[in-house]
Amino acid sequence: MITRCTIPAEVAGASVEDGTVLLHMGTKRYFSLNETGAEIWRMIEQDVPVADIPGRLSASFDVPFEDARVAMVGLLATLAEHGLLTLETE
Repeated sequence: MITRCTIPAEVAGASVEDGTVLLHMGTKRYFSLNETGAEIWRMIEQDVPVADIPGRLSASFDVPFEDARVAMVGLLATLAEHGLLTLETE
């Protein structure tokens, strides 16, 4: 279970019209997040507890909690795989 996410110093994010763009300054690679991904990123930036994110997504996007949880876990794993997040687990 993921308990905390940390954004590495070499990662920068910027909001755009339909989401967020992330830049890994070490690799010079850009990543694009859709509206849902951008909302998850904002919550991580605001230090929202990981356990609270699916409930907030569920309310914001009117989707079932489990769907929001699965989407969040998948995104966090992908971002970590690309060095955009550091994940702490239990």
